[in-house]
Amino acid sequence: MNIATAKPGFFVQDRFLYSKDNEKVILRGINHMFIWTDREGKTIPEMAKTGANCVRIVWNTRGRISDLDSIVAQSISNGMIPIVELHDTTGNWDKLPEVVDFWLRDEMLQMINNHQEYLILNVGNEPGSHEVPPEEFFDVYNLIVTKMRAAAIRVPIMIDADNWGQNEKNLLAVGPKLLQADPEHNLLFSIHMWWPSERHDPEATGFSNVAERVTVCLEKSIEANIPLVVGEFAPMAVAGVREIPYKHIMSECERLSIGWLCWSWGPGNSDCPEMDMTEHGSYNTLVGWGKEVAIDSPLGIQNTSVIPNFIQNKDFTTGSQGGGANIIENGDFSAENPLDGWTTDFWGGKAEVSARDGAIHFDIKQAGKETWGLQFKQHLVLRNGITYIFSMRAKADKPRTLNVNIKRDTQEYTPYANGRILDLSTSWQNFSWKFTMKEDTDSDALLIFDMGGSPISWTLADISLVQARSIADRLNRTFQRNVQKNSGYFNAPNGPWELHLYNVKGELEEVLDRGKGGEGMRSYPKIEKGGIMVVKDVAG
Repeated sequence: MNIATAKPGFFVQDRFLYSKDNEKVILRGINHMFIWTDREGKTIPEMAKTGANCVRIVWNTRGRISDLDSIVAQSISNGMIPIVELHDTTGNWDKLPEVVDFWLRDEMLQMINNHQEYLILNVGNEPGSHEVPPEEFFDVYNLIVTKMRAAAIRVPIMIDADNWGQNEKNLLAVGPKLLQADPEHNLLFSIHMWWPSERHDPEATGFSNVAERVTVCLEKSIEANIPLVVGEFAPMAVAGVREIPYKHIMSECERLSIGWLCWSWGPGNSDCPEMDMTEHGSYNTLVGWGKEVAIDSPLGIQNTSVIPNFIQNKDFTTGSQGGGANIIENGDFSAENPLDGWTTDFWGGKAEVSARDGAIHFDIKQAGKETWGLQFKQHLVLRNGITYIFSMRAKADKPRTLNVNIKRDTQEYTPYANGRILDLSTSWQNFSWKFTMKEDTDSDALLIFDMGGSPISWTLADISLVQARSIADRLNRTFQRNVQKNSGYFNAPNGPWELHLYNVKGELEEVLDRGKGGEGMRSYPKIEKGGIMVVKDVAG
């Protein structure tokens, strides 16, 4: 069996990460502390302007999974691979079992399943404040991976080094054994290079300087054939301790085809504000080392990041979010009157409706015989030929089913979105599906929840209907961004090559440059029009 078809999304083979379409992916991205500074994901489009192909989402077990789901979906729709990490374990090895319980919640498993084509899961950030014995490192992580795989989590699992993420020894020594023990053989290993020269101890580390330690660590990961990522680095460490050779880290990662993520987008690094790459979280406030690493350096994100084709070329976004405004009126029930925009029709039974914390609870008093005897509904406009993504969250006092339809509001049943029968559990679940309006435009279409026929009460929240982003929209955004490589560089292939410019439809616009091969580093030309520049091997 082809391993690319065996996995639902990204997979590891030898020391490299691949997309489900068998495209090699070298991670180039950014960390951001969403859980404390941006739970709505407003900074995601700003980070995407750098051309990053991934974003590491700082989260914790106190954060709402619905908020995380939204951030993950927005990352995908902006062309970035979401790497979700839980920060509870920072400096605390004993917290690992707690974060595993969070990964295994029903609502989290549903979120992972919704986005498994794109996701990477980072079990826990920087576990432990000391070096853990190799046997314990293996036993603990082997149990964690086993539990997550048993819960049908098949996406790549990223494992941080112990001792504040800085101990490369266990990753290099134990990593191959963990990778072999994983039923999916789908692990990534992350080293956080908080190795400032100011505190470097040659006797303790065995290296004459930090740059040597960086090079040896990366080269040994290749010898061990493990997929290593530099998960965090900056020019300085906590409290401003210096100097971390960040340019050397970037250079060696580029030389050895190893991924990296810089720390962090900011603002919000209260323990060292100099770590903030931006002043206000926007692309145009990138400053200092942040601007260098993201844009200016030939080794930086904009000049080395390659966004996987399958993310660029997806016809529409998946998961619970698309692009654009929510068509549902008062879908989060935040209006002064929580039921504004909604209608209840309890002709076949009786239910009491109450609102709390952005959710609507239906207390079923008399269920009636038919599902349509108790209804909650809203009228909306659907346009012919438009693809939409519908999403919602729901739970019930006990397991029950719920009918959801989007249809023509007439006695003659005309479905627009292939109605769903949802299995609700006692835990929050996210539900999402995509449909294209194939009928004529309907300015009075009906979204309807049929809850009759079951005496079990239930709760509804976060209802969304958005237009899915088209391939043209996605490619246009990506192409325009990639053209900003004007001042960047690419490596000329060894054989004959051409530099092609493609338009938003994927059509060849112009051959910008060509060579016989072996020219080394070449600069991208400065051009005015939008498009994406692609280096193509050509027959000699």
